[in-house]
Amino acid sequence: MLDLRNLRYAVTLARRLSFARAAEELGISQPALTRAIQMLEQRFEVRLFDRDRSGVRITPQGQVMLDAASVLLANADDVERQWDRTAKGQFGLVRFGMAPMPARALLPAALLERIETAPGVINDVVVRNVEALWPLLMAGDIEFFVAAEGQLPDTVPVRAEVLGRFPRSLIVRTGHPLLDGASDETLFPVLVSGGVRMPRSPELDDTVDGPRHVIEDFDTLVRLTAATDAIWHASAYAVENEIAQGLLAALPWTRTDEPDSFRMIMYSLDRRTVSTAAKSFARLFCGRIRELASR
Repeated sequence: MLDLRNLRYAVTLARRLSFARAAEELGISQPALTRAIQMLEQRFEVRLFDRDRSGVRITPQGQVMLDAASVLLANADDVERQWDRTAKGQFGLVRFGMAPMPARALLPAALLERIETAPGVINDVVVRNVEALWPLLMAGDIEFFVAAEGQLPDTVPVRAEVLGRFPRSLIVRTGHPLLDGASDETLFPVLVSGGVRMPRSPELDDTVDGPRHVIEDFDTLVRLTAATDAIWHASAYAVENEIAQGLLAALPWTRTDEPDSFRMIMYSLDRRTVSTAAKSFARLFCGRIRELASR
């Protein structure tokens, strides 16, 4: 078995052609360097260096062998750097899933940060509903997924890390009759994005809370809500930009017998080690939720 340390000593000596200067660069004593070179020469029964009073010279056989050693050491350095970057979450591949609502609220900012700070990491993200995500987690196809609490079967052996809370919101178009306090017996369509089990509308009784339409595509939900009098059960965090632009608005949640927010969870398999890259995403998601809450 080759000793990479001794190879490094020999390559350094070949470059410096002086035991004194090579030992100084390596931070070892000259006798220690001499012993390392002798061990290599004895191991392969070959003379690597000629040394006399005029100095140190590489032998022809030594030149061939030390050239190969230089390549080997460079590859070893590359492996070490790759391992270090992988351990720090700066290299490799991370596969994970997001339910549609947290994906729209959290994913763009988190991916932008990761691409800028860890360009060596390949991010493979699937955006699907929970019914499709948890089998992928169980099969090992994804490392974790993010979704609202309370949607997994009790039998699924998962680790649940709370990332923060999302407000429950009733999203409507700007200028919707209910924003002005209008109350009549109009049946407004109700849109549900999936991924969150919303109760029936808090301020709306059955006379105005109309039939529900379940649609997974968020772009379609935004367009329908902006173009109709539909009421969309979602979270204001997922349509922050549309609310800021004046396209959509959120009705206040005042019902006292239902919580006004729900927890967003990062699910991973129990007893499985979570990668550094996954931990980085968890921190970014938590930070993004705090940022949204501060607004």
